[in-house]
Amino acid sequence: MNSTDHEVIVIGGGIAGMVAANRAAELGQRVVVLEKSTEEQYIFNSRITYGTFHINFTSPEANEDELVRKVEAVTEGYARADLSRAVAKAGRRLMQWLRDEGIELTDLGQYHTHVLSPVQRSGAGLKWDGFAGDLALKRLEANLKKRGGQILRGSKAVSLKLNADGIGVEIAQSTGMATLHAKSVVVADGGFQANRDMVRAHISPAPEKLVQRHGGTATGDGLRMAQSLGAAVTSELGNFYGHLHVREAIDNAQLWPRPQADDVAAAGIVIDAQGRRVADEGYGGIYLSNAIARLPDPLGTTIIFDQAIWDGPPGRGHVQPPNPLVVEAGGTLHRADSIAELAGLIGVPPQQLQNIVAEYNNAIDAGTLQQLSPPRRNDPVKAWPIRVAPFYAMPISTAITNTMGGIVVDAEARVLDMTGLPIPGLYAAGSTVGGIDGGPHSGYFGGLIKATIGLLAAETIAATRA
Repeated sequence: MNSTDHEVIVIGGGIAGMVAANRAAELGQRVVVLEKSTEEQYIFNSRITYGTFHINFTSPEANEDELVRKVEAVTEGYARADLSRAVAKAGRRLMQWLRDEGIELTDLGQYHTHVLSPVQRSGAGLKWDGFAGDLALKRLEANLKKRGGQILRGSKAVSLKLNADGIGVEIAQSTGMATLHAKSVVVADGGFQANRDMVRAHISPAPEKLVQRHGGTATGDGLRMAQSLGAAVTSELGNFYGHLHVREAIDNAQLWPRPQADDVAAAGIVIDAQGRRVADEGYGGIYLSNAIARLPDPLGTTIIFDQAIWDGPPGRGHVQPPNPLVVEAGGTLHRADSIAELAGLIGVPPQQLQNIVAEYNNAIDAGTLQQLSPPRRNDPVKAWPIRVAPFYAMPISTAITNTMGGIVVDAEARVLDMTGLPIPGLYAAGSTVGGIDGGPHSGYFGGLIKATIGLLAAETIAATRA
């Protein structure tokens, strides 16, 4: 199959790719989506998502300037100003566009103001069939077909080649190799979290000890292919979006994506096998996940906390809380009447753990948390004292959902080269894009909201054809 009968080729059938494809078709473009899986309900992050659209845990319909400030704050100035502004500006419009596509959004309160429906938020483990992302993708695929677009399953993009009037995409299919050609290509294949060699090179010395909290399909092909055309990538590829789970989640799928242990970890302390704190818990679970992933043994850490934390908002405040789901789903939770006894249960010298907990408690009382080593902040996550027996130790694992670093694009979703100029005809969207999450403490911008970049890519493409 050698064809030039397309104006837009989208690589990847996730939410960002399907938004780009539908919007481009809506604007009169001939579109084909390449999806490497052969399954009708192909599994990847967008399929199994819980479905919340947010910008730094804020409604995408909030004031544009407020959203930009939120992004700047959480990434500590790391995010590209033009891109964060573009997403903040277009987020509200994306929500309305999704509704117009027939996709229902539910308001669950707090930052969950725009959640794909029907919502699945009960019990432990992963449930996706017929919920949230699965239903949204089915609707977007049906809409694309009505608009004359195509989705080619079992078609893996393997290389890109610039030519005089567009880009050639070489694809691998069960029948052999083929080449498609289009004036524009949108790379939307979701990052590189499923590529252990890349994760080892950029994120963790032991990727096999990270819970693979994702669909298993994002292997960095889009990043590689874009680089082959001279695309720039973010200078920092080492941050990821992920969470903390009980240790057995490494080989027990019933223990991810829920319950997660982020809130408990951020309220108490996280120690390594020697009983030493490993990072500033006050930055929250996403940062702790990154810090733990960088350790020689990402499976060697434990959360220490007390009954007040376990029975309070950190333990019970989530809609799928660790208390009681961790134990109910088969996770390990050590309990003791004293810190010394607890130390014995986890193999840490009792005096070491007693000293660490006492030092932590004293710092809370004296307001000197920043003098601890490592320092501990008390905002945005409050440090809770560890004083109320019984005391708990939860051995944990860190889980990777999607990478934050990636292809550099501008506010119009155009892929930029090493000099900062757009590569003709090449666009990127979704989690394969970098420069909007990250920073020194792994600031999280939001996952699904990156579908906004797909909307922008399609509109830029259509504008160039006008």
